[in-house]
Amino acid sequence: MTLFLTQIRGGAMKLPVLLAAAAFALLAAAQPSPGQTPVPPAARASAPCIANGPVGFVCGVRNPEDLILIPGTDWIVGSEWVSTAQVGQGGLFLIDARAHAATLLPAPQGRARKPFTDCAGPPDLATLSTHGLNLSPAGRGKFTLYVVGHGGREAIEVFDIVTRRAAPPTVTWAGCVMSPTGATMNAVAPLSGGRLIATNFYQVPLTLNDAQRGVITGAVYLWRPGGAFEKLPGTELAGANGLEVTRDGKYVFAAEWGKSTIKRFEIADSSKTPWSLALPFRIDNVRWAPDGRLLMAGPGAATGCAPGARCPMIPMVGALDPSTLTLTLLKQGPAEPTMGAISAAMIASGEMWMGSYTGDRVGYQPAPR
Repeated sequence: MTLFLTQIRGGAMKLPVLLAAAAFALLAAAQPSPGQTPVPPAARASAPCIANGPVGFVCGVRNPEDLILIPGTDWIVGSEWVSTAQVGQGGLFLIDARAHAATLLPAPQGRARKPFTDCAGPPDLATLSTHGLNLSPAGRGKFTLYVVGHGGREAIEVFDIVTRRAAPPTVTWAGCVMSPTGATMNAVAPLSGGRLIATNFYQVPLTLNDAQRGVITGAVYLWRPGGAFEKLPGTELAGANGLEVTRDGKYVFAAEWGKSTIKRFEIADSSKTPWSLALPFRIDNVRWAPDGRLLMAGPGAATGCAPGARCPMIPMVGALDPSTLTLTLLKQGPAEPTMGAISAAMIASGEMWMGSYTGDRVGYQPAPR
């Protein structure tokens, strides 16, 4: 069964409060499309869903940890990460980047296809927590979506996406690849030959707190069709986080969250000493930009805080040129109480879109040059 959009979850807020109220009234009066149920733009907002300077918001999503653009469209896929201490659902959502509106995908349906046959059926939306995302082309207007999933099972959930002219894409569950026993996977990316590469943030009994202290907790893993994930030698990291593969498939850039570094490993011989660069923030997800640079997002700490005080987190985005290995800071604040815990940045429709592993909104602002 193919998934269609079923619930509008948010809307853009770049208006003053009075105009936003009027816009909401118009939205409430509008007639939904068949199978759709409108939800107020700020239904889940913990703070007013209005623009903060140049940053506008699409609200009504939950912990939008990662974002990725479906190539050739204005549709963004987002994940909803749910911690074990939280209750409720954490699935996938779509954002119309031009309309600045979010839509929740319903419970995943479909049948497993080769080579993703580790799971007999789709994940349970009641327990599903989605994390890192990536895509690979699968024919004209078709893509394969890879989603790091937690909850009822630890697996890379796989979906088929079909784009449609003047209509939202359809999304169908296509199978899964089970994570290694005891692993807490974080990010995933496709390789040639149907292979996958992924990060294991921490291996049980190690924890997030260990990674935060700079303890080696995980590594980069490789999967081949018909096999199981295997650790790439020499890729041990303190909190292995976001990753992307270079266009030629030779290198993988992996974020080491616990040490605020980005590292580049040679996939064919990962035991070689990697190139490494320290950044002034904890790097979470990474994503290729249209200009070929690697966008890296994560929170930095505010300066000038009183001794012993908890400094507010500052949303930061850096761009790494893979050919020169030079870094440019694209965003450094301002402090934003609802988006300080930034975890993703990407470019779509001339804007930079930003996700956060906590909160109820996705941010956007004019794309930096």
